[in-house]
Parts: sequence; structure tokens; C-alpha cells
Amino acid sequence: MPSLSLLPFVRSFPLALLVGLGALGACSSSESTPSPAASGDGGADATAALTPEQLKVARAACELPAGATVEATLGAAAAAQAAKMPIEHVIVLMRENRSFDHYFGALPKAGQPDIETWPATFTNKDKAGVDVAPFHADTTCFKADPPHQWDGMHKQWNEGKMDGFLTNAGATTTGDGHYAIAYFDQTDLPFYYFLANTYAISDRMFSSVLSGTFANRNYLLLGSSYGIKNTLVDGYPTGKRTIFDALDEKGVTWGVYTPTEPLEGTLGWEKDHKGVASVDAFLKALGDGTLPSVSFVDSTENVDDEHPPADVQKGEAWTRSIYEAATKSPLWAKTAIFLVWDESGGLFDHVPPPKACPPSPDQAEFNQLGIRVPLLVLSPWAKKHFVSHEQHEHTSILRFIEARWGLPALTARDANSDALLDMFDFSGAPMLTPPAAPAAGTGGCK
Repeated sequence: MPSLSLLPFVRSFPLALLVGLGALGACSSSESTPSPAASGDGGADATAALTPEQLKVARAACELPAGATVEATLGAAAAAQAAKMPIEHVIVLMRENRSFDHYFGALPKAGQPDIETWPATFTNKDKAGVDVAPFHADTTCFKADPPHQWDGMHKQWNEGKMDGFLTNAGATTTGDGHYAIAYFDQTDLPFYYFLANTYAISDRMFSSVLSGTFANRNYLLLGSSYGIKNTLVDGYPTGKRTIFDALDEKGVTWGVYTPTEPLEGTLGWEKDHKGVASVDAFLKALGDGTLPSVSFVDSTENVDDEHPPADVQKGEAWTRSIYEAATKSPLWAKTAIFLVWDESGGLFDHVPPPKACPPSPDQAEFNQLGIRVPLLVLSPWAKKHFVSHEQHEHTSILRFIEARWGLPALTARDANSDALLDMFDFSGAPMLTPPAAPAAGTGGCK
């Protein structure tokens, strides 16, 4: 839980404003019972009277409840901006198992000095006790897959010391584990570095949980993992409300596109589930201008989804194919693509993740964000060559979707998240014709 030192500031507001913050319950409101701010009985108006900075403090203190409206959580001005933004199509590309430093820590040497990368003194000890500094990877297809479930991630994090990557990888995979502190650069991932230098990237994007795929994708789709810590072994959040339910209730169209298991298997859906179609169907809808409002698109597991041992250059090429189709689509002028990775995959990052708001009172142990991952916003309306230093996590993408279509928060976690609006510029001229993109990298798998 964030420091309670924030609460006196929030509690100094007039009583009417406190009502709008859900009686300052510090994420203690029921998921099924909206606060006055969410229910429209005056609380939302009171909360909307807060300044953006006051609302930011309230969110940091986990004061906003499940069911809270966009206006109650982001403020009247931001809610009005979100409702009018020229974005009619949101595409989420969630890739697999790569950390920020591992992919983009070399970006300051490739045209973006505003990125925070590891300091010169950063090292991890290997299992022999030798200090190892980050080094350029000699292959784009790692043969080993380091631990990246609840226990492994917590050992890598090590109470914020960020020094357990090599010992954890070395103890559980073959070899010395040094690959866990290797990084890629522009020579390996030229297309991704082009995107980072053209559009908006965040260097404060954290995964939602110190754990693996299922838990983190659940936060993207449900605002909670409902106690699920580990992929597959902990099952699925059966019967829980998802963003798809909320979109259906609002009459907003959506689609899930995949060549294999929908959503990397996170919800236990089969390929014949409502709303699921092939990636070819997605590309056709892009070309025809018939794409639904919200799309989640995945590639083939362990082949081009970038999950080790997959060759990351194949994954980069897949992403480029989606991007090229989107920029040539008649829908490009009103599209936003969120390119994000689900979790760090056991690969190094130097930034200690901050505390998080538990999604509900019975999920108190889910109070810690996971390790940094890349997030890029690709859109004509994205800020150009921009680095966001605001704190984001997967429920920030969820909150953007909720903000755009006026949906209440699914849980207290997304209620207290930002909506990524700092990464957009809706006042300037949109980049309707982006510069030519380089080809994806090749030849790196050795």
C-alpha cells in the first residue's frame, strides 16, 4: 500500500469532496458496490472539482473505488477530453516476456537521451559470486527461459534491490545465468528502435504483478488476477467481470485475434469463443475499414510472440506487419496501438517497481507492481519522439479504454490508474503519413 503520509493532504479537502473519493477507503470499497462518486448521486461532481494534482494524490493513496466513473477518477477536464478524443479504434499488442532495460536500455545511444537506463555501477552477482554488468547479447534467440512466476520474480526483485536476476537464472536453468543481464540494441531491433524514436514510449511502465503471463494479462483484462499468481497451475478467473463484459454492456464492439490460444490462454477461452477470430481476419478488417472499436491481437506462442526461446527478430517482424497494415488502413487517422510486453520474463531491469493499489480488500498481497516492461503508443495522435516519465501499468491501458468509452472502473486497481493521456497530443497536427519504417532485424539468432 502506498504511504499513508499522503492521506492528510487528501483529508484536508472539504467533506463534499471526501464523499466523491469514496470516504477515503484506501481501496477498501466493494467491487460490486460503487461509491457515491461512481453512482452519480453527487459524488462525481465533487470529485471532479479536484485539481489534476489532487486527483493524482488521491490515486497514489488508493482512495478511488471499484465502479468509479472516469470523471470521478481523472477529473472533469480529462474525462471530457477522453470522450471527445479522435480515437475510434484501440489495438492492443501484448508481447511476451521482455524487460525494459533488456530491450530499450540502449536507446540513449540511439537517439533518445531522455530514457532512464541502468547506471554504470549496476551489476548482479552470478551464482559464483562474480559481479556481472549488462552486456550486449550475442544472440537474438535465448536457449533458456529464466523463472518468471511469483516466486522467481520476487527473488529477482529482492525487496527492491534488483539483484537476483543472475542467481535465479543460474540456479534454475543451465549455465551461469549471465544471459539474464544481456541487452539488445538498435542493431538487433531496428524497427522497435524506429518506433521508440518516432512515437511515444514510457520508461515508467511496470507490469501489474511480480509474476508471469496469466496474472499480468488478467490485470489488463479484468483489473485483477483474483488471486491467480502463477500461469496455468492457478487456473482461470472464471465468472469474473472482464473488459469485454463492460464493452458489451455499452454496445462497444471488440475482437480477439490469434493463431493459437486466445489471449495466450489467460481466460481459458477456446478459439470458437465469442469475439475470437484469426489474425488474417484482423488484417482484412483493417484493410476494409471494418475493425471493431477494441482489438486484442496476439501471435503464435513461442514462435513469434518473443517469449524465450523464440527469436525476438521474428517477433519484431510480426509486429512490423501489424504496424504496416495499420498505417495503410483507412482507419489509421483514428487509431491508437498500444505495444506492450506482459512481464519481464526473468530478464534484468534496474528500476525498483513501486507499490500498487490492491484491486479489492481480499487481494491485499497484490500491493506490489512488477518489473518494468516496454510500452509504446503508436498513433497519429501520439506525441512524437516522446518519453513519458509518469507511472503506468497494465491497468492504465484498461483505464484508457474505459475513459474513451465512458466505462466505470472494474476494480480499485484500474480506478486508481492513470489513462496514458500524457502520451497523446490531441491539439497538434496528427502524423497521418509516418516516415518509412526500417525492416525488422535479421540474422541475430545464433
